Amino acid sequence: MTERHSSLILHFIVRVFMVPLILVFAAYVFVHGESSPGGGFQAGAIAASAVVLARLTLGREHGIRRFPTRLLIWLSSLGVGIYALAGVLPLAFGSAFLDYDALPLDWFNAIAAEEHSGRAMGIFIIELGVFSGVFATLVLIYDYLTERFQDAG
Repeated sequence: MTERHSSLILHFIVRVFMVPLILVFAAYVFVHGESSPGGGFQAGAIAASAVVLARLTLGREHGIRRFPTRLLIWLSSLGVGIYALAGVLPLAFGSAFLDYDALPLDWFNAIAAEEHSGRAMGIFIIELGVFSGVFATLVLIYDYLTERFQDAG
């Protein structure tokens, strides 16, 4: 299932409706993750499903042009790095691991006009790292599985 599907109607539906709607839903789940069920992990999995759907219908070559393997490995590493840095950085300011209030985000407090909005920004940073890591890792897993299937067949 790594070849391009021959149906023009399927290509149109996937490109114009399915993938954009799935990505908008992933963005909604990501942004709403602080106050409702959802967050970086769920949004990353949803966004990865959109990319996998596009690769299933439009072909592996089309998907590799959009998200090459090197970019996916870089995004996955970046996600882990963001998470680790946001966890370790509060230790440098004399606080506990993953204590977002210790992060120097006073500029964000002034914009949001709230006392503990630094915690919200810290959670957003952590969720961004989780999103990046989960999204890239799931697409990489799909790519490696289909590559192995293609080599065996």
